[in-house]
This record gives sequence, C-alpha cells and structure tokens, in this order.
Amino acid sequence: MQTTATRRPVTPRKMRLPFDPDTIPKRWYGGNAVATHVVNGVSLLFPAGERFFVRSVRRYFKNVSDDPVLTKQIRGFFGQEGKHAHEHERHRKMLEAQGYEVREFLDAFERSLRFLEELAPDALNLSATAAAEHFTAIMAENAFDDIELFEHVDPVMRDLLLWHAAEEIEHKAVAFDVLKRVAPNHALRVAGMAIAAVFLAYWWQRGTRMLLAQENLSPQERAREAQSMKTYREEHGKGRTILRDVFLRGIREYLERDFHPWNNEASALVKEYLADLDARL
Repeated sequence: MQTTATRRPVTPRKMRLPFDPDTIPKRWYGGNAVATHVVNGVSLLFPAGERFFVRSVRRYFKNVSDDPVLTKQIRGFFGQEGKHAHEHERHRKMLEAQGYEVREFLDAFERSLRFLEELAPDALNLSATAAAEHFTAIMAENAFDDIELFEHVDPVMRDLLLWHAAEEIEHKAVAFDVLKRVAPNHALRVAGMAIAAVFLAYWWQRGTRMLLAQENLSPQERAREAQSMKTYREEHGKGRTILRDVFLRGIREYLERDFHPWNNEASALVKEYLADLDARL
C-alpha cells in the first residue's frame, strides 16, 4: 500500500529556454571550465537516460491501473521527463554550436543503455530507474539547499537546472512506488542500485572528461580551476562533494529496508520556486 506521503501532484510544465550559443558563455558557471563541464557532463546524459526511465515505467503501467492516483502521477512523470529530455537536447545542440564534439560520446552512452535494456529483465530496468531517480532527487535537493551556488551561473542555465531540479523532486517517488507495487523485493532493489550507481558514475565522469579535453587546459590550469570550484563551494555553500553527498548518501539511504523517497521532505524553497514558476508560465 502507498502512504499518504506519496499522494502528491506531478505537473508537467512547458519550458522553452533561449539557448543562444552567442549569448551564453561556453564557461557559463562563473567562468570556470571544470564547474561548467561537471554539469554539462551530466546534462548530456539526461535525454537518453530519461527516455529509458519512461520506457521502464511504461512497461508496468497496466499493472497499477487499479490505482488512479498513481496512474495520474505516472502520466505526469512521463510528461515531465519528456520535457526535460527536450530541453536538455536543445542544450546539447547549443554545445555543438559552440564547437564541442559530443556525438561519439553520446552514441556510446546510448548503446550502453540499449544493451542494458535488452539484456536485463524488465523488473531490473525498473529497479535501476527507481535508484537513478533517487540520485537525481538528491542532486535536486542539494541544488536548492545550496541555492547561493547559482549566483554566478548564467541565467538561462540557472532556469534549466532549477526547473529540472524542482520537477525531479516533485516526481521522485513515482518509479519507486511502481517498483514497490510490482516487485517489492529488496535484493532486486540492491541490484538496481548497483547498476544505477555504476552507470551514472562512469558516464558522468567520462562526459566531464570528454568536454574538458576539448578546452585544451594544461594539467596545472585544470587543477587550479578544480581547486577554485572546491573553494567556492566551501565558502558559499555547504562544501558538498558528488562522491559523498550524492553517491554515498544515495546508496546508504536507498538500501535501508524502510526507505521511501518522501522520507526526505522537499524544502520550503522548492515549493516556493514551483509556486512562482507556475505563476509565471
């Protein structure tokens, strides 16, 4: 049975962001190449990744048709993920217009997803989706908790990231609730987390490295920019790291037997942001 904590609206919002390669700087995160490409590296994964998430949940849509609230949330999830994929595709095209070569990387990533999807049972793909959604929800929650870190982000990119983050939080329990209905097996949940953690860690760092290699920075310049990013996060935020505060936290929480995504409540700032966004759209 679902708890009342999961009974939340999931509302797709249409965005059409002005991704102009001539006005958005290549190093849009405060002029720092490392900070910019850490985010660009994961952004490139979203279109194919989110379509995989939708397919994984869609296979079980009929299995939960007796729950009208969950089915409505699933439709909202499909709408949100589709719009996220579309805007991140437009961001990818902007990167290409700015001279970045990303097609070879994306082709390899998409082949790896197809291989997983064809090899793994449907339930395992759904489990990996639920685990990946937990990672994206953590990243989203961290973004709002460290909102000061967006002060020096280009406004268009800030809109992309915060809109996406807020909606990730809004639908963060959907895939997990489907998994709990159709395959409530802790061992399956563990296996899904292993796949999601390895996929995300490997392809995120590979994408970041691929983009940074095109900046032609010397090892010393790259080290200085990485240190500058670290110092900035410590001085203006909570000094979070991706390893500790996304991956290790996500694995620790997700493997608890009583885990549910809404054990972590959305911050008031997320609710305020969504209310403001709904008023503007």
